[in-house]
Formats: sequence, C-alpha cells, structure tokens
Amino acid sequence: MAGLQQLLKDLVHIDGLIVETDRPLAPLTTMKVGGMARCFLKPVCIPALERLIEYLERRDISYKVLGNGSNLIVADQGVGVVISLSRLKKIYNCSQDALYVEAGCSIAGFLNWCVTNGYSGIEPLAGIPGSLGGALRMNASANGTSIGDFVKGLCVTTSEGSAWISVSKGFFGYRKSSLAPGGIISAAKLRIHNGRRGNGRNIRHRLVPNAMVAASAGQVMTNIKGIMRKRLSSQPLGQPSAGCVFKNPSSSCSAWSLIASCGLQGVRMKDAQVSRKHANFIVNLGRARSSDVLSLIGLVKKKVWEETGVVLKEEVIVWGNEEQRL
Repeated sequence: MAGLQQLLKDLVHIDGLIVETDRPLAPLTTMKVGGMARCFLKPVCIPALERLIEYLERRDISYKVLGNGSNLIVADQGVGVVISLSRLKKIYNCSQDALYVEAGCSIAGFLNWCVTNGYSGIEPLAGIPGSLGGALRMNASANGTSIGDFVKGLCVTTSEGSAWISVSKGFFGYRKSSLAPGGIISAAKLRIHNGRRGNGRNIRHRLVPNAMVAASAGQVMTNIKGIMRKRLSSQPLGQPSAGCVFKNPSSSCSAWSLIASCGLQGVRMKDAQVSRKHANFIVNLGRARSSDVLSLIGLVKKKVWEETGVVLKEEVIVWGNEEQRL
C-alpha cells in the first residue's frame, strides 16, 4: 500500500497523465473477464507516455500496456500497473505518401476515418476489435491482408524517448513482429497512394503494392459491409470473446479444424464455451470468469494433443500470472 501511495503521489507531477486506481478491467476487454488494475494510467499524448515510461523504468516498476482489450485474458486476481493507450487517437496525412495514425486508434475507428476520407486497402481487417498498436504488434491479418503490409515506419517509445524506425522485409511475420522487448508502438506511418482515384472495387488489386489507395467513400463502405457479412456468418461476433484463441499450426492446418474434428464445439467450463459457430473462439455466455476460460483452453489443448498429436499454441495473451511490483 505504501508503494502505491508513493507512486500516485509521484505521478501527479507528470503532465498529460490521467491516473485512476482499482479500475475494473473486464469492461475494457472484449472477453469481459478479469480483475482490476491497482493503478490505471492514461497518457493523453506521446510525450506524456515517454515521461511515464521513463519514471516507471527508473523506479523498476513493471507495467502492462492496454490497447482495445482484444486478444487478451486478464486473470481474476487482476494486475498492478496498466498503461492505457486509448487517448492516443490522432490520424492525419503527414506527407503525400503516408498517414500518421496513433496506436490507441481502434481498427474500427481507423476504418471510419478511411470511409470519411476515401482510402481503400485495409477493409479486409474490418471486424477485428483491436487497436492499431496491438494489431501492429502481432501483425493482425484477415482475408489475405496483414496490417504490416502497409507500414512505412513505426514510432517506438521506450524509457529513452520515442524514435521512428523503418520497417524492412521480414519485420512482420505470421501473428508477430520483430519489435524489440521493452518498446511500445505509439504511432505508425501507413503508406498511401494519392494518384488517380480508383474505384476500390477490387481491394486485392492496388495501384501501388502495399499502399492504401484513394477511392470513393461509398465504395469503401461497400467493401467493409461485404467483409462484415462474411465475418458475421462464420464468427460469433455478437458474443464476448478474445478472438481466435490459438495460432494455426501451419498454413495447411487450421486450429479451428483440429478443434472441430475433436468434437469440442459447444463444450463448456461453466459460462465459458467453445463456440458452436467457430471452433477457435471461446465465448463468454454471461458470467464466465478468467479461470473458467483458462481451464477450457487447457482442456482444448489436451484433447487436441491426445487425438491429433498437434500442440496448439495460444494466440491470446494472458495477464496476471506473474507478480507486478508496486
């Protein structure tokens, strides 16, 4: 308690920082499970994030970084210090060939901006509930398109400040990036092409490879609606979940097919259930706890291993299994 009180006293002196205590995290995640953050911190700008990281690391205080709360399971006992990037939402044209987008902007929010401003390219990611920062960190992908395809540069914030890094071939891989440990993606520059206006009808064919292109707002919205119809038909988007739980073992072997082949769809651990609509989703039927979800993940892994010999690896991140010092 003394450590927390001293922390709160010190944080008051960081300009541009919102400080809360004992903040429930379940409402801030798409799975809707988990305990509280003892100290919940929201920098309103990147300089405030820099000052916060420098302070925490100088005091050897560990922390977690929260985007939009997808792909995440928070343990029932909660965690210590959480930094929320939810106030970092700026989007603007920073040059003729790039957009500046901050990490706290949600994929949905960015798509809305693209509709308003007439840019096509990332519509295949519609329906992914995460933030840009989280999507970049794990190279979110869907329908043959990865967010990493469009990245020109990343702003990475550490205890030493923020710096822009260029992204070389191979920096992004399947469900991963090569970001060094300790770095926080605070913003990105995404490639755009501002040449002649395209009709945006074939979002796989772009005027410039790996760049978003100009298109009418109506066509971008039509693309998004088509993607969302496909997602709604195959994924339980109307129920709380963390998204896909497991990585695909290979390009020719999907996690959902292995889980379905083992007859696990519909299996429950209290109010946590393997989705009947998509076997790689675990949904919260209303009162699931984090421990229920984690027990069900363990059961699925055990069953798939016993019946197929394949070890499934989690795509979701779990918070709270390690101690956070205050």
